[in-house]
Amino acid sequence: MIKKLLITAPFLILLFFIVYPLFTTHAQEELISPWVSGGREMVNLWFPKQASDSTTGLSVNITAQSVYFIDIDSGQVLYQKNIHQRVRIASLTKIMTIIVALENHKFTDQISVSKYATQMEPDHMLLQEGEKLSLEELLDGMFLVSANDAAEAVAESVEGGRSRFIQLMNQKAQQLGMADTIFANPTGLDEDNIDEYSSAYDVALMSRYAITQFPHLLDISSQYHLYIPPTNTHQDYDLYSGINLLTTYPGVMGFKTGYTPDAGMTLVTYAQKGGHRVLGVILNSQDRRNEARALLDYSFQQLDVE
Repeated sequence: MIKKLLITAPFLILLFFIVYPLFTTHAQEELISPWVSGGREMVNLWFPKQASDSTTGLSVNITAQSVYFIDIDSGQVLYQKNIHQRVRIASLTKIMTIIVALENHKFTDQISVSKYATQMEPDHMLLQEGEKLSLEELLDGMFLVSANDAAEAVAESVEGGRSRFIQLMNQKAQQLGMADTIFANPTGLDEDNIDEYSSAYDVALMSRYAITQFPHLLDISSQYHLYIPPTNTHQDYDLYSGINLLTTYPGVMGFKTGYTPDAGMTLVTYAQKGGHRVLGVILNSQDRRNEARALLDYSFQQLDVE
C-alpha cells in the first residue's frame, strides 16, 4: 500500500499542474496584459486612503464638479470633492489610450497614419495620411496639443484595430480598480447617446499608474515646447503645451488637460516639492488654472511644505 502511494503521489502532483490551468485560464483571460510574460505587475495594488470631502481652507471658490488631490506615495488625501461622481472627462481619456499603447508598443515603434485619423478635430497635430511617426512622437502630440488624430492613429495600430483597442482600454480600467469608468473612444470626444464617463477617483488611479509605470511620460508632459524635425516618413511638427502651470507654478511637471462642451474644463496636474509628489484631478471646472494653483498651494500646506 505504501509503495503504491509513493508511485501515485508524483503522478497526482503532475496532474494538478496540468489540469489546474484549464480551470483558471478562462476566468483570467479577460484581464491578461502583455506585461505578464515580462514579469511586470498588471493589476493596480495601490489605493488612496479614505477621507471626507473638503470644504474649507482655500483661497478661491472651487467651481469644479469633482476634485481629488493626493500624495501619490503615502496615499494621503489632501483635498476631495465628489470623487466618485460619474462625469465625462474629455481628453483625460488619452491617459488610458497612452497606457494601452505602451503595453502593446515600444516608444520607438513606427505607427502609420490612416485617412480616418487625419479627419479628427478640433485638436490635432495635422497628421497627413500615409505618414509614419514613432509612438513617442505621437505621444508628444497627445500631451502637448491633446492631438485627437494622434490618439486615433495609436488606437488603430494594435491587432484587431480600433474596436479592440477600446476593449483593451476598458479591460485595463477593470484591472486598475476603476469601478466608475467606461471608455467609448480613444480621444475623449463627446459622442451622443453613448455611455462614457469616469470619476476623479478613477482618473487619479489611472494617472498614478501611468506615471509610476512609465516615468518617461513625465519627461514628455513636462515639455512646454517641442519641435519635431521632418524625416523621410513625416513632415515637421511644432508643438506648444496647453498646461500653462508648467511655466507659472514651480514644481509642476504636467500632466494632461482636457475640454469638451459636455465635460467642461478638466485637468490632471502633477507637482513635486519638498520630497512630496502631489497628483491632482479637476473635472468640469470654470476656472481650471486658478483652482489648480490654489489646490496645489493647499495640498502642500497639508504636507507642511512651503
